[in-house]
Amino acid sequence: MADEGEKAMTIGQLAAQVGKTPRALRLYEELGLILPNGRSKGGFRLYGDEALARLRWVIELTDLGLPLADIQGMLADIAAARTGGAGMDILRARYVERRADIEAQIRQLETLRRGLDKALGYLERCRPCTRGPIPQACHDCVQTTGDALPDMVRGLLAQPPADSTDPCQRLNANDEERS
Repeated sequence: MADEGEKAMTIGQLAAQVGKTPRALRLYEELGLILPNGRSKGGFRLYGDEALARLRWVIELTDLGLPLADIQGMLADIAAARTGGAGMDILRARYVERRADIEAQIRQLETLRRGLDKALGYLERCRPCTRGPIPQACHDCVQTTGDALPDMVRGLLAQPPADSTDPCQRLNANDEERS
């Protein structure tokens, strides 16, 4: 049973604290990521504040992109460490690795944002356009824009949209799906 001075929570109450389902918490318990303090008189698992703190840590790590199996392995490695310092070195190394991954993702997202900004700037020019349908009507604009045409627009204008009433295009589309 949980300490008398500590607030004991059922799995449903613990799940509500972190916005997860009891089923998810049962999986976390099965993986050894959280542990109950004991059981109620009715046999329900009871969790204390330390389980809540561990659960929030696990959720933060999953939000960082770590799979549950990696967290489980990391906990096992830390538990097997000979000293507290060695255990914290394991945690530190994993955090450094994850930070590098996140920095790479940020660089990729910044590149995508710059591409979107360039495309949005170009597309502002298209607002007053009253020519025919895309991409046929865009041909002249594309010719005058040349290399300045953003890639996020170029892909749309590279080929005409499929004409679903054209039986040849439907046949070609079906052939491509089977490949």
